Amino acid sequence: MELIVDEDHPGRSEAIWRNSGRQANLASLELSTRRVILIAPHPDDEILGAGGLIQAALASDISVHVVAVTDGEASHPHSEVSKSIDFVGVRSRESCVALRRLGWDEPRIARLHLPDGKVAQRRTQLDDTLAKVVRPGDLCVAPWRHDGHPDHDACGESALEVSRAVGATAMGYLIWAWHWADPDGSDVPWDHCQRLDLSRRESARKRWATGAFQSQTHPIGPDVADAPVLPVPILRRFWRSYEVYVDEMAVA
Repeated sequence: MELIVDEDHPGRSEAIWRNSGRQANLASLELSTRRVILIAPHPDDEILGAGGLIQAALASDISVHVVAVTDGEASHPHSEVSKSIDFVGVRSRESCVALRRLGWDEPRIARLHLPDGKVAQRRTQLDDTLAKVVRPGDLCVAPWRHDGHPDHDACGESALEVSRAVGATAMGYLIWAWHWADPDGSDVPWDHCQRLDLSRRESARKRWATGAFQSQTHPIGPDVADAPVLPVPILRRFWRSYEVYVDEMAVA
């Protein structure tokens, strides 16, 4: 599947997802672990996909560790303006600000600096690193391994394989699947999905946290190639009062 996101390919609107009612009857996600290992292919994925889960874990004194796989340096591949921007520094700072907005004063972030867009080619390195981080009994949360972006899929596959090997649990969050999946179809394994409901405060903090990613939510220049990667219609998918997770162990 080729993932296309632009003005001509806006994807499924939040209104379509809301009207489908697909997520209404999902089982509730219960956090019963001492540690959450949260895999972020790019800075912002951890907030968009699991900003509510981070808050729930912290409120329950569950230790959270973020593994930042890439620095997101290739977010605007066709932009001339982007060549003059230090995206590595900018995006890492945005991620720290966003995590603090969730109430996490001292975020634990391990940065792997793998090349943005080429994580699949570095799977061995990623697998070896996660094998040193993930412990038996951990909850390893990564993008769903069929999310549609090659970096997301590679991270999800690695998280599942390592979790199986060490005796951890793997759950997958959705980012780009909300863009391309059919709410009335079987693209997503809904029978193996769980829902984490967020309080009004948690939802508000998550929305505030997404605002930290200025390099992704605002134009970086005047040309079409400088347009926001995350315009408001896409962000609305992550401003819900709940998050959805795929039980990767059950699907596999």
